[in-house]
Amino acid sequence: MEEEKSKDNAKLDLKSITEQHACFDKNWILQLNKQESIRDIICLICKQVANNPMEINCHQHKNMDESLIVGENCLNQFISQNPNSCPIGPHDNCLYFQNRMAKRYINELDVICSRQFEQQLQISTQQGYEEGEISEIVNCDFKGKVKQMNDHLEHSCCLQMVKCWFGSFGCNHKCLKSAIHDHLTSNMKLHFDLVIKSFDELQQKIQQYQVLLFIHDFNKKKKYVHFEKK
Repeated sequence: MEEEKSKDNAKLDLKSITEQHACFDKNWILQLNKQESIRDIICLICKQVANNPMEINCHQHKNMDESLIVGENCLNQFISQNPNSCPIGPHDNCLYFQNRMAKRYINELDVICSRQFEQQLQISTQQGYEEGEISEIVNCDFKGKVKQMNDHLEHSCCLQMVKCWFGSFGCNHKCLKSAIHDHLTSNMKLHFDLVIKSFDELQQKIQQYQVLLFIHDFNKKKKYVHFEKK
C-alpha cells in the first residue's frame, strides 16, 4: 500500500528540475558556483543557464569567437514562433547541434536543492508564510550535482509535498513527506470515519443497483408471461 501511495504522490509532486525543460535559474546555479564559471553556458535567448544546451552553427556566424549556446526548449519555442529564423541574426535556415561537452559540464555543476532555493526566495519575500512560521520551516541540506537533482527530488528530499494516503476517501490534507506519518497517526479516527462513510455510500449504490436489476427482471418476466397467455 505504501509503495502505491508513493507512486501516486510522485505524480502529484512538482516536476523535477531537469524535466521542466526550461533553462536553469542562474541565481540557483550561482549559489555554489562563481559567475565566470557559467559565462559560456548562458542561454542567448532567456539569459539563464542552458538546459540541454544546443549550439547555433549557422555559417553566417562563423567569424564569432564565442560559443552560441541556447537551451533546447528556448530554441524550440523560438523556432515555433519564428519559422525558419535564427535567434542570433536575421536570416533563414538556422543550423544547430547538441553541445554534449557543455551538457556534461552543466551536469557536473554543484547545486543546492532546487526546492530549498525556491523556499529561500519565498522566505525573502515572505510569500506563502504567515508571521511567526519561518522559525518552524524545514530545510533541505542537500548539496550535489545537477545530474543528481532528479533522484534527490524524487526519493530523498525532505521538502517533497505529498497528499494523504486517504485522499481517495475524502481527506484533502497535504504536507511534507517527512510529516505524513504524524498526520496518519494523529488522524486515525478521521480516516476511519471517512472509510466507513465511503463504505456505506458504496453499500447504498449496490442496493440501488440490486433494486433496479430486480425491477428489470420482474418486468421482463411479466412481459414473457403476458406473451404466453396470448
